Amino acid sequence: MEIQTLWNQEKEKEKYENSAIVKQTDVLIIGGGITGLTTAYFLMDKKQDITLIDQGKIGNGITAKATAKINFLQGICYQTIEKNFSKKASQLYFKSQIEATNIIKSIVKKHKIDCDLEQVDAFIFTNEKNNITKIKKEEELLTSWDIKCKEIQHLPIPIPMLYGIGVSDTYVFQPVKYLRALHQIIRNKVKIRENCTATNITGTGPYYVNTEEGLIQANTVVIASHFPFFLKPSFIPIKSYIKREYVNASKWDGPSNFTAINIDQDLQSIRFFHQYVIYGSNQHRSTDKLPFQQNFQKSQQEFKKLWEKKPEYTWINQDIMSNDGLPFIGKVKPNMFIATAYQAWGITNGTIAGKIISDLILDNNSPYTQLFSPHRFSAAGIKESLTTSLHYLKAYWQTKVQPSPYFYPDNVYIIPVKGKKYGVYIDENKEKHIVDIVCPHMKCNLAFNKNEKTWDCPCHGSRFDIDGNLLEGPSKVDVKMKKKISSNDVEHKQT
Repeated sequence: MEIQTLWNQEKEKEKYENSAIVKQTDVLIIGGGITGLTTAYFLMDKKQDITLIDQGKIGNGITAKATAKINFLQGICYQTIEKNFSKKASQLYFKSQIEATNIIKSIVKKHKIDCDLEQVDAFIFTNEKNNITKIKKEEELLTSWDIKCKEIQHLPIPIPMLYGIGVSDTYVFQPVKYLRALHQIIRNKVKIRENCTATNITGTGPYYVNTEEGLIQANTVVIASHFPFFLKPSFIPIKSYIKREYVNASKWDGPSNFTAINIDQDLQSIRFFHQYVIYGSNQHRSTDKLPFQQNFQKSQQEFKKLWEKKPEYTWINQDIMSNDGLPFIGKVKPNMFIATAYQAWGITNGTIAGKIISDLILDNNSPYTQLFSPHRFSAAGIKESLTTSLHYLKAYWQTKVQPSPYFYPDNVYIIPVKGKKYGVYIDENKEKHIVDIVCPHMKCNLAFNKNEKTWDCPCHGSRFDIDGNLLEGPSKVDVKMKKKISSNDVEHKQT
């Protein structure tokens, strides 16, 4: 079984050289996923000097872990938005998802991109009687916007359900192929530098962005790095939380021209790619269920039970969820923009984010500016922020105040050294890998992920390898040991 996404099994055909190190640019885009690349795509012909940097390799970040549904049928999101804001806001969000779908289709057609774009039906369903009325409410809203819905009593595959609805004109594709194509389209007009991490932003315009390769001065900055690496402005870490989803994939013979997702507490997300079934399950807040290996095991056991075979690929999705049900996309300071909290629908929201931000940079009007404003505060959002804060405190207490051996498997332990705690992982060769287990982002303690052999922050989703190298933000620095620990420094060992 491969501990990686299904999408990365295909090797990149072309190798692209990094652009030269840039010291000054008109627009600096931080992040080379679907948001950053789409923003660059819409700006590349506008006579501005555009630079895009990514902490890793283009196409290997968060977008590469998506199940990659291009879909406006997103659970019961529209009634949630109507409840938290208004029916007008709900309809506007719906229009944004339709526009995002059309943008992707247009780009694929115009540039003849081979990314396995396929039109499929989409279903939402439930196994709980109390949720039937919620699905009917979603159907009522969609029908009022001229979307034809069909009621279903069963799925095309043998998964139990009580009730559901389906729609047409939704899509799926291979996300890494799409990102690589966008990379190729823009690379002659946009300076692109991989393996270049932004660590800090100062100034009020122009902005000065510290990177591992030096300082970059930019008139405009776009933070498209999944999760902003700062607290202020806009206080995104307080207004959002992280959800984890465990995804498994294996070859499967059966109907495959649809996607499905339930609205129940126990997630069931289904799509297909060629001969593979891709199944997401066991969704939870990152601050809950901290023994990560148990979550992997549960998802793999459920996959085997449903599909009667072991998964060939397994990986984790980390989705940023706003507390009020809408993404944060737009201006946070003069000429500084962010895009985050895509509510687990990153393909459409990442695409529309690129269009919105490019429009704002070019002084074009966007109908979605107020809807997605990063500065908004809603009553529902404030209430949920209090709940989120309690979850953070719980995770902080479990991992920091009273770290339990329950969170650290057999070959991992914590050593206090002169009042500071370090994590030790012992590999199969009996070699010790020692890291600082305090996350640099907001000082939560890290928990060990045995399946992927990573140190993960349960608060905001930062991830590090066994030697402390940063894999995923919002942290922008490693947790490597700054100096070697001697045996005399160790106060005692917790096992």
